[in-house]
Amino acid sequence: MAMSSKTVRILSSLPKPHFERLSPRRNLPVQSLCRWLKLPLLALWRAFEHDGFTIAKASAYSCILSFFPALLVLGAVLGSSRKFEVYVLEISNVLGSMLPAGSSTAVDYIRRNGGHPVTFLVSTSALTVWTASGVVVSWMEGFRKAYQLPNVWSLVKERAIACSLVVLAGIPMSVATTLVAFGSQIENRAVFYLGSRIAPLVPFMGAGIRWLLALATSVAVIALIYHNAVPRTRHWRCVLPGATLGTAMWFGATLLFGWYVNRFADYSLIYGSLAVGISLLIWMFLISFIVLVGAEFNALLFPRAVLHDSAHVVIPRSRTAA
Repeated sequence: MAMSSKTVRILSSLPKPHFERLSPRRNLPVQSLCRWLKLPLLALWRAFEHDGFTIAKASAYSCILSFFPALLVLGAVLGSSRKFEVYVLEISNVLGSMLPAGSSTAVDYIRRNGGHPVTFLVSTSALTVWTASGVVVSWMEGFRKAYQLPNVWSLVKERAIACSLVVLAGIPMSVATTLVAFGSQIENRAVFYLGSRIAPLVPFMGAGIRWLLALATSVAVIALIYHNAVPRTRHWRCVLPGATLGTAMWFGATLLFGWYVNRFADYSLIYGSLAVGISLLIWMFLISFIVLVGAEFNALLFPRAVLHDSAHVVIPRSRTAA
């Protein structure tokens, strides 16, 4: 897909750290900072140019289709434990901090779906992986547009890679969610062993560790998807900037959207009993678009189909995704 003249003009004015270094006289700190601040805005504009809204909408539909089966699997796993209510209480606190709306509905859904047989658990897990792979497949289309790459994968290979990425991304997310959900129990153990002198500091340290763990997990998962969801993989340093930007925008958008939903929006007036599902769908749409913006940010810093030289930017012929 060809870039617009405005995008090329802005891109040519940005610093190129991996191709050339500006002289100390030209690369003033203030000017360099201003140029780097243009990158997220340019990435946002390029995501809009590459039809990011349509791709985010498709991935949001797949995401909400996989969200409730995942809760059903979680409820089936926790239903076999004697501490079911304790675990549900911890998970409700995590969902309340993660979801902008609908956390109580999600917890009620977990409570109603406990105690299912193993065959039900296996089939629902497979359904969750399949529907979640649709999210990754939609993102793949956006990533190819960002890097101006053709689609060289077959449908079977693309779906297989998407399913494997869902499984690989689910492992660190599950571990991090478990540590965050049961952090209070870990804090109580820490207070018991550390003594009364350090006990007042344990809650603050625990909250800080939880946030750091959540941020690190988000960056790692998004970087994993950026790295493997395109035909040409690059070094991990080429995907970490977009993963970091995406994580920051993800948390910021979740906080702002949650504040908007709780203070102003009342979707029940229009959608009635579907209000929770609609609010979750809008939130997932925003998150999907943010992931695409992060990919555009990486494509600006480390382009794969755009050639740079010391004088100007040379744009090759447009290559649209098949």
